[in-house]
Formats: sequence, C-alpha cells, structure tokens
Amino acid sequence: MSWIEEQHLSSSNRHQRWWLGLSIALLSGLVIFVSTIVAVTGQPMAALLTVCSMVLIGISFVLYRRLHLARLQREEVLALLSRKQWPTCEGLCHLESSLAKCAARRIQVLQAEIADLQDREQRLKVQAHHDGLTGLANRFLLTDRFQFTVERAKRSGQSFALLMVDLNDFKAINDHHGHVAGDEVLVVTAQRLSSAVRASDTVARIGGDEFVLIIESIEDPQEMLHIGEKLFDMLTDPITLNTGVVAKLGASIGLALYPDDGASLNDLLNVADQAMYECKSTGSMSLQ
Repeated sequence: MSWIEEQHLSSSNRHQRWWLGLSIALLSGLVIFVSTIVAVTGQPMAALLTVCSMVLIGISFVLYRRLHLARLQREEVLALLSRKQWPTCEGLCHLESSLAKCAARRIQVLQAEIADLQDREQRLKVQAHHDGLTGLANRFLLTDRFQFTVERAKRSGQSFALLMVDLNDFKAINDHHGHVAGDEVLVVTAQRLSSAVRASDTVARIGGDEFVLIIESIEDPQEMLHIGEKLFDMLTDPITLNTGVVAKLGASIGLALYPDDGASLNDLLNVADQAMYECKSTGSMSLQ
C-alpha cells in the first residue's frame, strides 16, 4: 500500500519550490518512511510526475510504481538522505541537511510505531486462533489444522485420530467453588492434555469443558486405546486448586478415525461425540 502526500513548504523570489513527501506504507514491515522530503527546484507541479523531472531517493516515481521497489532498510534510507545533491535530467537538486535530519527522525519514530502495530497484529492473530483462557487452539484454528492433517494423511497414506474429551462433574466445581475454580481446572486440564501428546498433534478447546485432540500418523487403531487410557488416567488425577480445594473429576473420551469414520471435520466430530456420550453412559472409553 503506498501513497504520495503533497507538501508546499516554502517559496522564494527566484524559484517556485515544491516539496514532495513520499509516503510508503507496507504494513508487512518491509519499509516505512513517511514524508521523506525531496527538494525539486523550478518545476511546475505537473512536471513532477514525469520521469525526467523528478527523482525520489534516486528512484523515479514511475519506476517505483512499475517495479514496486520498496524494500529499502533504514540504514540504506539514511545513507541516501545523507547525500547533498540529487541528479535529475535538468541538473542537480539540493537537499538541505536539516531536512535529511528531520526525515531520519521521522523514520525512527515510524519504525517504533510500526513495531507496535506489528505487535498488535500478532496479538490479534493469537487471539483469533487461540482460546483466551487456556491458550489452546480454538475452533477456527482446529479447522485449519484438520485440513492440514488431512492433506498430510493423503500424502503419507496414514490414518489419524480425532478425540473428543469432556470433563465429568465439571458443573459441580463451578456451582460449589465458583467460576475461578472452574477456570483453574480448565487451565490444568489443558496443560495435561498438551503434555500428553506430540508437538505435531493438535489440542483445542471448543467450548466449556469440551476439548478436541488430533493425533497424527496412526499405524494401528489399537494404539489409540492405549493413548485414550493414558489420557483418562491423567485427566482423572485429582487437581489441587490454589484455594486448597481438591477437585476430583471424571472424564469421557470419544474417538474417531480418519478416513474410516469420515473425511470431514464435522463427520469425525459427530462420531467422536457419539462415542463420548456412550462412554458417559457406560463409564468406559469407547472407540468407533
């Protein structure tokens, strides 16, 4: 994204002087420098748009537009600004040192502002893709990770598993000990689930006390029974809260396999959800 801001800064008896501020805004952070001032002497404003009449930091505006040449680093910009004269087809154009210093200061300020914008953008990106309480992937990121896992499974020919986890008696924690205690349980549960799987796997919180896991590269469906048992033992281990209260919870886990149980995220979620509720009714983990 780029734009040109015209500035008429001064005039003298001998020459009409126009100052053009070059504003280049690439929010990707490649380069940003606003109001880098180039002095052009004795030219009407209409002539400033021609290749021969004007050079912006050694690069004609026309060439800049055509080549999208905007990848200068701050050090390169400052080096260019330190030059005293700029060649044009009509002769030399003088750039006063005070203007160069002013432009350099603007670059420094803008760098700080852009760094802040990039930090905000990164925070917004994290917020858009992760659960605010636990830091796990949210449903949006789960969908993205699922598609990525499907593509990798197609290339490798291997299966993967989707697990749905629900905490039994979680409502009782909220009712008897408050929502702060409930949040603490959710955070500890998220940490336990994340520690139980590989970095390449996905753990997501899709709402309330419901979690979804994607376990990649399953060679034998029977190994999921062992993983499920490991998760069950981990999740039913009592949690000592900051208040000293010991929260004892159960867990229901439903499993579904790709591609045996479906090819889409909704298909696998439905199968795992049904298996999870069968688990609740029987008190044991179920696999479909």
